Amino acid sequence: MDIQSRYLKRNFLLNTLDGISYFAGMIFISPESILPVYIEKLGGGAFVIALIPVLRNLGMYFPSLFVARYIQSMRFKKPYILVMGLFQRIPWLIAALIGYSMGRTRPNLVIFYLMTALFITQAGTGLAISAFFDMTVKTIPRDLRGRLFALRNLGSYLIGLLCGGLISWILKAVPFPANFPVLMVIGFVLLMFYLPTLGAYKEPPSRRIRFSSEPFGEFFMHLMGILKNDKDFRRYVWGRVFVTLAFTSYSYFAFHLIRRYSLHESQAGLFTIVTAATFILANPVLGILADRWGHLINHVISSVALIAGNAAVLFTDSYIPGLVAIVMGALTLCINNVSHSAIVVEFGQDHEIPLYISIVGFVVGISSLVIIPLGVLSEIYGLRILFWTCLAASAVSLGIFLTVKEPRQHRPPTVLDAR
Repeated sequence: MDIQSRYLKRNFLLNTLDGISYFAGMIFISPESILPVYIEKLGGGAFVIALIPVLRNLGMYFPSLFVARYIQSMRFKKPYILVMGLFQRIPWLIAALIGYSMGRTRPNLVIFYLMTALFITQAGTGLAISAFFDMTVKTIPRDLRGRLFALRNLGSYLIGLLCGGLISWILKAVPFPANFPVLMVIGFVLLMFYLPTLGAYKEPPSRRIRFSSEPFGEFFMHLMGILKNDKDFRRYVWGRVFVTLAFTSYSYFAFHLIRRYSLHESQAGLFTIVTAATFILANPVLGILADRWGHLINHVISSVALIAGNAAVLFTDSYIPGLVAIVMGALTLCINNVSHSAIVVEFGQDHEIPLYISIVGFVVGISSLVIIPLGVLSEIYGLRILFWTCLAASAVSLGIFLTVKEPRQHRPPTVLDAR
């Protein structure tokens, strides 16, 4: 029995618990519901909030381009993942300390550091994501990965459902500016809770490693050649560009509801409960769909959800129907976590995983810069222009995803996948 089969149950459990710890921590620092409300409380406007998805996307996607060759040359990915994990976590503790000490006296500096912390932590994710999925592919068979990522999300938001009330209570009971930093400290503790035990993960050595000495320009052209020659992958990448643009609106849903209906910032706790309930109901279904029919079907669902979410804020005039937008945005976030990276690793061969992830990262990251002028226009003309743009982008993404062939239909499973 090889190491993959011998330690499958242990690795599945450790991978799941690591995801639960990470995503549960991010509930308290949510870029979709907590950070926008915090920034609004500090005096930031629509343009600043537009930087949230830009910095997230640049940090999460762009760095993978520059570390892809290095990750390809590693026989073991776990030590690298553990080091990068610190960059994903420590800046939030520093942000909490700065917010607590300067929230009233220097709010603009607090906003600046929140943006900096967001970029650094997402860059840590971007630097680690190729290695993480490479390690996951080596240790978890293909027909279990959908359930793996669904369980990672489901477990964290079972915690989130319990913590939504805690978030509301803290935001009400603890005076500003200490309330949001308290949430960040709790989030940091949860983020750190399980990272050290990931060291018990049993990773086999990579079967194929590649030491590349070609100049970066030649390497980049090689990546663009992959994009040019693989029609379905190219269409998929364009679909991701438009769905990423459409997902920008999710950062504004909570901000829009609180500002439009003059709600207390503690309502962010209710948004957390709604998000957690959506994750709990959707994750098992999405995981089963992905394992049985592939991850592409979840991408189609995410585009439909974004159409519904943007339509909800554009065409409803009361608070309760507006919560539909929170539900649809949460469903899309759930699909992001379950399927977005998981499908990319199925387009190429196992040793090509860092290359395919870096291609998606580069194109999506560069395209995210379009969000900046959209934020400027929203500051000048109001949020409706942003919601209309995101509605159109989600419709385009739906049309593109419907033309993409599920990668499992033209790539046979590896020996490990077949188990």
